[in-house]
Amino acid sequence: KRWFSPPVTDQVPQCFQCSNDTISKYFKRILNTFSSPPIHSLYVQLPSTDSPTPLEVLQNPKYYPYFSDAIGTIDGTHITCHPSSKDRDAARNRKGNLTYNCLIACSFNMSFLYILSGWEGSAADACVYHDARTTDFNIPPGKYYLADAGFAACDELLVPYRGVCYHLAEWGHGCQVPCNHRELFNLHHAMLRNVIERIFGVLKNHFKILLLPPHYKMDVQVRIPVALCLVHNVIHVHDPNDLMDYHQIDLNEPEDDVGALAEGPPTAEACTRAHQHHDEIALRMWEDYNLTRQQRGQPVIEDNLL
Repeated sequence: KRWFSPPVTDQVPQCFQCSNDTISKYFKRILNTFSSPPIHSLYVQLPSTDSPTPLEVLQNPKYYPYFSDAIGTIDGTHITCHPSSKDRDAARNRKGNLTYNCLIACSFNMSFLYILSGWEGSAADACVYHDARTTDFNIPPGKYYLADAGFAACDELLVPYRGVCYHLAEWGHGCQVPCNHRELFNLHHAMLRNVIERIFGVLKNHFKILLLPPHYKMDVQVRIPVALCLVHNVIHVHDPNDLMDYHQIDLNEPEDDVGALAEGPPTAEACTRAHQHHDEIALRMWEDYNLTRQQRGQPVIEDNLL
């Protein structure tokens, strides 16, 4: 289930020279405004069908043209929470901590594109993704997001090869180089997908409320990261020194043509197409990789899987 219903706040500690009722009133008003349309949808928008290839992909030969249809990256992150006694078991994640799970999509330029907050910490990322895809997470046809191996292979997600190194930390020891097309694909995939890990770090270090959760009801707590994603995007778009003037900028309404929802979980046919897409990209990447090595006077590496 998701903890997401109209929020009713508990008392906020008296940090200001105002009554708790006044603080609670305005906290609730700001939280609801920042986590709901229309202002949230103005700053946290999904890419449209005609969105161009991101510059971070287009200008890097390690990623282009192999990931030219990638529009961002997606992953789940756990936020520490204070659930009620009846929700504690559901909130306990696989590490034993009390959290709720947020599914987040971001662009390659460190902007949030989508957030679904409110699933209990025991829920898997793939389960949260399925709920998002059948609710409001639209993905344009022919486009996809980069995801880790915890997600199922399908047309809308490009995941790494399983059983092969795919975290950057696994490549960080020594001068290890890829030995086959799968390792090369996973290395470049991890380098491009790493933006989601960076944006998680930025969000949690910038807003300590995500690390030290307030004692509000869960339906209030789960709205906090939604609102903070908007705040992050505002800071990212506008000069921090001129934030007071951001209301003077003419913001465009989000486009309606942002893709389609899923009709259900990935089918066997979709999984097969995804694996074929993997191989096509990886083999092309490997061929170009060895061609570049030849041009630099380096020896060609034989693919140990071919």
